Amino acid sequence: MLEEGHLMIILHQLPLPDEHDRKAALFWRNPQGEWKTNLKGIGVAALTEHLRGFDNKLEELEQAENRANTATEYHMVLEQIAPVLRASRGTHRALQQARELLKSERELINLRDQAAGIERNAELLLQDAQFGLNFTVARQAESQAATARQMAATAHRLNLLAALFLPLTALASIFGMEFHSGMQDTPLHFWLICVAGVVLGMLVMSTLMKRE
Repeated sequence: MLEEGHLMIILHQLPLPDEHDRKAALFWRNPQGEWKTNLKGIGVAALTEHLRGFDNKLEELEQAENRANTATEYHMVLEQIAPVLRASRGTHRALQQARELLKSERELINLRDQAAGIERNAELLLQDAQFGLNFTVARQAESQAATARQMAATAHRLNLLAALFLPLTALASIFGMEFHSGMQDTPLHFWLICVAGVVLGMLVMSTLMKRE
């Protein structure tokens, strides 16, 4: 805002992790061209240092995004990028308005351009982190699907083996009981029972395979 030659720029300080309350960064320029601020620093250098803090934070987040390998790590990066992006957008708009109100202050041009670059870098970093998160989630889903298919195939093979030996096991259990029918004294009957069990098992297995 500009009133009687006094320019007041209200920005947001660089948000800290897990910080929900926004803190104001005030920069005031009097008609004599002197700058004052509620932050550390003197003159327009304080505003330059304020923007440099955003650059340093984005560089730190970019390194964290490059190291991220899991969805949790990407989510942590996104949680920190979002408030930085919002603050950088507000900074860019405020400096653009200040430039339009006070066209004689050439330093505002460089500061506005620097703020625009910070906003753009934050947007690109946010997009990269979102892409990395989506790719990681898709890769994990693909891996889980492949594991599920492998487990299903293994279970199917076990079911086929069980179907093959189930009739033979049932016949062996029946004829293994203590009773005398005369069949146990003839070796031919033993082999007939084995063949019948195998044939029945193959029929059951073939039926299951046709239903797949």
